[in-house]
Amino acid sequence: MLHFTTKSTLQKVYLHKFKMNKSLHLLAYTWDNEENLLTLLQLGVHENFYRDLK
Repeated sequence: MLHFTTKSTLQKVYLHKFKMNKSLHLLAYTWDNEENLLTLLQLGVHENFYRDLK
């Protein structure tokens, strides 16, 4: 399990990397502390993930 923030234009987006069926998947989300709101943005395989997220 790995959590980190992205760089550049996606600074407020957090990523969670994990393996499922021997392939790397990523989950992108944002977190709002004031409202305790988690917003899931995208779930998918690593290929073209960042391009599609922008």
